[in-house]
Amino acid sequence: MKTAFFAIVAAVVIIAAPPAWAQECSEEVVLETFAGTIVMHHREALFNCCAYLEIEVEHDAFEVGIFEWEMFGEEGPCYCMCCFAAEATIRGLASGDYNVSVWKVHDNFDGTWTHELIGTWIVPVTGHSTASVETSYVPCVSTGMAEEPDTWSTIKALFR
Repeated sequence: MKTAFFAIVAAVVIIAAPPAWAQECSEEVVLETFAGTIVMHHREALFNCCAYLEIEVEHDAFEVGIFEWEMFGEEGPCYCMCCFAAEATIRGLASGDYNVSVWKVHDNFDGTWTHELIGTWIVPVTGHSTASVETSYVPCVSTGMAEEPDTWSTIKALFR
């Protein structure tokens, strides 16, 4: 009887185990506005280490939706989670108060996607700029190391 109980407990512990390695990420979002422009910085966004991001911006009147799609190549996801730095710049906005929503979108690997709302903010925009959208991201930013020039030791430490 004790052996059966131990086997069940061990199976539950193994099934419920978190990814092999995961950074703690702040999920901080900072919005800047100037001259008809909104810049969104999503610092330390938690995603699978083997993902790449496709950042999509939807703009309709005074509503802006920013979607960070977690995408994978043929290799699929791996057993670690890390912090990404994502950024989107939206130019050519009319003056006014904008409702900005930031979403993370995760693949459920069954043909469906989960939309996770990070937050919604109202930001004032003034001035003018030429219409354009730029997005970028940096995968697996380090949250535990002081900022300094990259050296071989720093790079090796990131992969430990």
